Amino acid sequence: MLEPRQSGESAAKPVVSVVIVSDYAGGEAKAWDDVRATLEAFARQDFGGEAEFLLSESSKLKSDIPAELRTILPTLKLIFSEPSTSYDLKNQGVQAAAADFVAIIDADCIPDSGWLRHLVETLRGNPDAVAVSGRTVYEGRSLLERLLSLLSRSYLDPGRAGATRFISNNNAGYRRSMYLKYPLPTGSGAFAARLQSDAISRAGGKLLFEPRMRVVHDFEGWAMERDIRRNIGYGTIITRLRERLLPFAWLTRLGPASIPLFTAGKTLNSWADCLRCARHYGVRWYELPFALALAVVVNLMEISGMVRAFRGSELERTAYR
Repeated sequence: MLEPRQSGESAAKPVVSVVIVSDYAGGEAKAWDDVRATLEAFARQDFGGEAEFLLSESSKLKSDIPAELRTILPTLKLIFSEPSTSYDLKNQGVQAAAADFVAIIDADCIPDSGWLRHLVETLRGNPDAVAVSGRTVYEGRSLLERLLSLLSRSYLDPGRAGATRFISNNNAGYRRSMYLKYPLPTGSGAFAARLQSDAISRAGGKLLFEPRMRVVHDFEGWAMERDIRRNIGYGTIITRLRERLLPFAWLTRLGPASIPLFTAGKTLNSWADCLRCARHYGVRWYELPFALALAVVVNLMEISGMVRAFRGSELERTAYR
């Protein structure tokens, strides 16, 4: 359900619609603080065109939304729907969007002031592109934080602007018509966006990466990293069980015996990501050995999620929606 347009709000069709969703710990006090910080960052954008902002949330939390959020962005629209998973909420937000370009950002991501401008310029300048993803980093207050930023967020980063194989569902822009044709997949967990990326690519759609679309993702330490990795492991297997056209989906025929092969392959990919992107995530050349060693650790942390997927069980005790 879309709340009524406020008096005085422009009726002109916006250039871009921005859909904001809390995918982590939604409804908790910390999540509302994240939303507040993200809205404040959008209030500082240097984009000169018309933009609409939509906060997509579960109808169960309608009465919990802090009233002061509207004072940060007075034109903010609230979208409520019965489903409460992050992908459902993002899909509902895109459905309600008015612009031909639609941006999706998680509420725990703080965009740089030029984020929206670079998103629109990239899609306008590349009419054959379906979507563009930006660079996601952690604040980098410690070596561990910088290393985990590199290991968890550089998978789609070619190290420069250009073509990429994946879409970052926490930091991306789309042509709305194509998103509606290839929405985020529901029912496969919080880390199943690979299904969307591959469906678009198989249809001939072009995916881009624009490093100037930079956001700083909130980082809450090892508890968050463990949760991320369990969900990634689950997504790695469940998506391949449900879509046999994904790369290496045939390995799942081996059942749990395939887990060491997936883990080894993902570790090699992580090492390649480190060598390609270290400097972009604040990791110095002499810190690379620590990154390569930590890559082994975090990929091993995904195994429990893989096991749950093979058992046909949903993940429990996760903060992701």
